[in-house]
Amino acid sequence: MTSLKTRLTQSIKQPVKAALNQVRDLRGAHRAHLVEPTLWILMYHRVLPVNDPRCETEEPGMVVTPETFSMHLEEIQRWMPIMALEDWVRRYEAGEPLPEKACAITFDDGWLDNYEYAYPELKRRGLVASIFAVADKAGQAAPFWPNRVADLVLRQSPLLRQNPVLAPAAELLGQPYSRDTVSACIQSLKYHSEDTLNAALDNLGEATQPENSPTPDLMPWSALRELDISGVFTIGSHTRTHRRLNHASSPEQRHDEIVGSQQHLQQQLGHDVPLFCFPNGDYDDASLRLVREHYRAAVTTQNGLNRHGSLDLHQLKRIGVHEGNAKTPLQFRARLSGLG
Repeated sequence: MTSLKTRLTQSIKQPVKAALNQVRDLRGAHRAHLVEPTLWILMYHRVLPVNDPRCETEEPGMVVTPETFSMHLEEIQRWMPIMALEDWVRRYEAGEPLPEKACAITFDDGWLDNYEYAYPELKRRGLVASIFAVADKAGQAAPFWPNRVADLVLRQSPLLRQNPVLAPAAELLGQPYSRDTVSACIQSLKYHSEDTLNAALDNLGEATQPENSPTPDLMPWSALRELDISGVFTIGSHTRTHRRLNHASSPEQRHDEIVGSQQHLQQQLGHDVPLFCFPNGDYDDASLRLVREHYRAAVTTQNGLNRHGSLDLHQLKRIGVHEGNAKTPLQFRARLSGLG
């Protein structure tokens, strides 16, 4: 009975969603004549083939396939040029002419799969993008607590029952593995700080490290330098450890995440790092002030378009795209529309 009800609900929702996407597409800003220069910034995380085992421990909202990413690039170029975010910001600051519409492509975290799949596609097309790297995590396997939690659930590890902080994940033991369910669990765990969550996982012992990590999950410095030198990618900061900045425990910790990460990247790359990305889109007034002092621009996770006349360079909006919301050209154009 439940399965039948679910199928009936889906049979109703899908045509409604398709109709809404058609309206968004037809009425979207990407098709309109705009009175002021407008910047689209797309937010990506991972680019992985559908059968890649790395998908198993990643949230669905974090992944596009190489085929979907290629389609996105084709669609963007139908409507506007793709520009490097740093270049658009420089022109804006200098008062130079800007195109009516432009799109900047950004990737968060610095995943190795960006090097494997996004880089060759962008290079082949002569396009540019930005990567926001987590400075202290370069070259590491299983660098973030959500992936560690997902791996423990996938392996049905009873260790999850040892710490009450991880109780929402422990409740998934014995249930069929679902990336959507794990993603919902991860959202609930964000009530805690990174320090609390990492401590809870570390206290479970080495068995909390994923078993299938023979290579790093995040790009090593050699790959980041190659991307930087290639001219295809601009490298920006995503803090030292991916700590949500509204969870910083002290001014010193906040400074280290924001300014220390910039210094680390500059030492490794040999040049200025002017762009910043707020982890998880979370920050407070003190963090924003510090970012304003040390970076030319910063991106958030707030959804929307960046219009010339109402622009804050340190709170730039982005449009998150992934396999679940932008798998088809129509879905993707609906995301580009700026209508939700």
